[in-house]
Amino acid sequence: MVREQDLDAARARFRRGGRSALVPEEVRAEVLASWERSACPDGGGADSGPAPFVGHHDGGPLLAAADAVLGAFATENPDAGCSVGLVSDDGTLRVRHDTATAPGELLDAAWWVPGHRHDEGSVGTTAAAIARETRRPVLVEGPEHLHPALRVLRDAAAPVTRGAHRAAVVVVTHAAEQGGAPLALARMLARGVAEHDERARQRRVLAMHDVTAALRAEGVPWVLATAGDDLWVGRGVQALPPPDQQSLHDLLTASVLLDETGAARHLDLPSGLCAEVRIREVRGEQGEVVGAVLGGVPVETHVAAGSASTAAREARRRQGSHVAPTARRDFAADLHRGPSREASEEARLRANQELFSPYVRARRDVTATLGHRRHLLLVGETGVGKRTLARERFAHLFPVGTSTTIDCAALGEHSTPDDDGLVGDPGADVHLVLLDQVHALTPRSARRLDEVLRPHTVLPGRVVVVGCLDSASVDAGRPYGLLLRHFHETVRVPALRHRTDELAEIARSVLRSTSGARSLRLSHQVVRVLEGYSWPGNIAELEDVLRYVVARKPVGVVQAPDLPAFCFTSAPRLTMLETAQADAIIHALYETRGNRYKAAALLGIARSSLYRKIDAFGISYIA
Repeated sequence: MVREQDLDAARARFRRGGRSALVPEEVRAEVLASWERSACPDGGGADSGPAPFVGHHDGGPLLAAADAVLGAFATENPDAGCSVGLVSDDGTLRVRHDTATAPGELLDAAWWVPGHRHDEGSVGTTAAAIARETRRPVLVEGPEHLHPALRVLRDAAAPVTRGAHRAAVVVVTHAAEQGGAPLALARMLARGVAEHDERARQRRVLAMHDVTAALRAEGVPWVLATAGDDLWVGRGVQALPPPDQQSLHDLLTASVLLDETGAARHLDLPSGLCAEVRIREVRGEQGEVVGAVLGGVPVETHVAAGSASTAAREARRRQGSHVAPTARRDFAADLHRGPSREASEEARLRANQELFSPYVRARRDVTATLGHRRHLLLVGETGVGKRTLARERFAHLFPVGTSTTIDCAALGEHSTPDDDGLVGDPGADVHLVLLDQVHALTPRSARRLDEVLRPHTVLPGRVVVVGCLDSASVDAGRPYGLLLRHFHETVRVPALRHRTDELAEIARSVLRSTSGARSLRLSHQVVRVLEGYSWPGNIAELEDVLRYVVARKPVGVVQAPDLPAFCFTSAPRLTMLETAQADAIIHALYETRGNRYKAAALLGIARSSLYRKIDAFGISYIA
């Protein structure tokens, strides 16, 4: 009791006068250092409120191992009289198991609940916080805690490190308990968590090895596999240029995140090579998904007009359909020489789907880039939904991530973005910085923004920067050209006129948000009129049109006369993308001898979409 009274008195003197108010060796050195790191010597911070809730986001590979080991201990020792848990390196409690009711109730009162952060800035001194700093096991007595709700508890923590992931196993008992049993138990459980994680990793490695070895035995030259933080790169992939390797890695990551595994697909690599790839899930002994593997086969490039150099083939591929040979073109000719007819047809179908659904490809590329926490530049016409796409994909990948939007048009000649806004909440695992209207930067504001971004983009970290450029192309000579070096990838978001198949659903979604609870729907004739308009203002113009309609017709079915007159104007001449789509339709009709049902299946689009495009492109009957 005397010891507790001495610690209570020392804590009170420390809060009034800091370290200088204490008697030498009155408080353990590691505890005193924690008191000084805690944001509460002036009476605030650590005991000013409950531990903040930061969410249940991914705690790394140690989370599953800790849940299994600590859960088994709690089940096998129901009379241990303690609670055990795992605290991640940022101070957030990830796992907790109770073996007695009383400590559990005390921990609930102290907000020692999974998802709450218990670092020194939130609740003051804890065993996990000291173990994180000293990297050794430690025991903290009740009076050594600064938070009043923790002073009735006694906790011991032992650090666990697996690669780049660090955490601490914590054992909590009542402060009246004596002895060093909690510290010994924390050490034992920490060793158990590390050993369990190592065994799980070995099982993952063996499973991935079996799958990759089977692919190599089948003669697949390009093999790329991932399981958690581990990445296996086959020799064939290592021999590819770095941009090609990155493209394969991005596809593998995006397919795993979007759950698009199994089907074969066609892929154009940055070097000009074409490939057929298939991504498969890898399952463990108990059927759980432990990773994914990509197998790729290069496809020979077919040149209709005899042999040509690599540079010529790449120039033709990049420049588009307007420089192609005058003979009838087969967009899938380079796929016919694949390993199997079935795989070639699947790859051809996916290539056609990407041609007719450019937004799907843009969405997949954005997902892959953000999933790797790489900085991204979105390019597209005004109003195509670049900001909406970035925010939606970021929220999908990082549900508890934070974001900041910087309006580049509002940056003055002498104003500088707030650095706190770029960093966001320090407790968040990842923070999105969205640069809006990058094209509006002046030379001086671009230079100031470049200086602010540089510390956050030089090295990979928790800050992800996405720039939105309202332009059809990138001009490095403009002021924003100074910022281009910060972006790893550039993704072009297609205009609304290239999303004809999706326009009906987009219009209905906008109408629902605009009309509120009123009963209002679009007639089939109105949908056809909207699909025939070119939409130079993209989605923003569509929203204006539907707001105009709602104001004139609050309820009922929207008919063609309810639309503004300009919606009935004819579309301009075909763009390069529309020309490529028209060529693909013509070739499909030739191949199917004019059978539109088979042509639609060959192109991977609905028959109604094919009919609309035939009418829009003015394609005549083909027998």
